[in-house]
Amino acid sequence: MEPVEIRPETPADIEAIHRIEAAAFKNEALAELVNRLRAEGALLLSHVAVLNNEIVGHAAYSLLTITDGERVSHCPALGPIGVDPPYQGRGIGSALVRAGLDAMRDLGYGLLFLVGSPRYYPRFGFQPAQPHGFSSDYVEPGGPHEHFMVAILDERAPGGLRGHTRFHPAFAEAEAS
Repeated sequence: MEPVEIRPETPADIEAIHRIEAAAFKNEALAELVNRLRAEGALLLSHVAVLNNEIVGHAAYSLLTITDGERVSHCPALGPIGVDPPYQGRGIGSALVRAGLDAMRDLGYGLLFLVGSPRYYPRFGFQPAQPHGFSSDYVEPGGPHEHFMVAILDERAPGGLRGHTRFHPAFAEAEAS
């Protein structure tokens, strides 16, 4: 396989990003989620994966809110991330995740959250967030929580940070669709 290039999205990439997210998840609402995050200025970062001059993958990053009493903090969250189905299983998703981890470190963030497969993401350093003191609307009290994960990007993090996380409201609306 040719080497994949990971780069920030450009306005010319938006149609391809929409197509990839819709195809990867078989869900138009997740593709619209990226458009809404972009329109509301909520995308912290949006990467595309390019192979042979074709966009074949995408990863979006937005800020979530962590509330612990009166203390409110913001940390990045990965998602959605998708690879065009014909290109899945070729390491493109892995390249996108690694590039995002590096980018979040470069931006000075100590934590990166996501909701995803507990079989896939631990290879990149993600681990269940609940044992670190983080709750989420994506975890029912007493229910399974392994899919709500955090990567600790800086050994000084979380530095006492705990609390309930809330993703951008567009995520809940996408799930309801």
